[in-house]
Amino acid sequence: MESMRPDFLPADSLLNPDEYRLLAGPALKAAVQVAAARGDPDLFRDMAGMLALLAMVTALTRCYQAGVSDTPVYRKELELVPIAVCALVFTRSGLAPDEVRDCLVALPQAYRMLVDAGALGPQDDNMAQAFAALAAGDTERADRLLVQAASAMAGEVDRWEEQRTGFANVG
Repeated sequence: MESMRPDFLPADSLLNPDEYRLLAGPALKAAVQVAAARGDPDLFRDMAGMLALLAMVTALTRCYQAGVSDTPVYRKELELVPIAVCALVFTRSGLAPDEVRDCLVALPQAYRMLVDAGALGPQDDNMAQAFAALAAGDTERADRLLVQAASAMAGEVDRWEEQRTGFANVG
């Protein structure tokens, strides 16, 4: 079977189990819960949920980077983690490879627009608290904080999109 990994992600950018527990798993869980609460059981179809996932993993990765001594090469690999987690969602969705690639190009562009507009980023304090809870092994508190942050982020994305287009998201 052909690899599900997009060509632009290096094979050695995979997370170790501890990094997955801190950076990917809890954010994926929160994003899936928020997408389902918004009426879409398939996270990859909820673009606000996917943007929240990208923002959460980005924030968690920054918190992690602040606490580890690393080499510049390792830091570069960590910078790929947020898009790699989103790539995982898109590749597992059943989308065709060219659709996955298009999504992985568009998602960071939309994320940057939202950060520049101030819609994503104000939730970073919650993300820092969630990371601290994850690092301390308090998964219940971390899960609660991540769901709150993901929900707030998805709502901000919806408000931004409504302002930008004049159309409200029904999600």
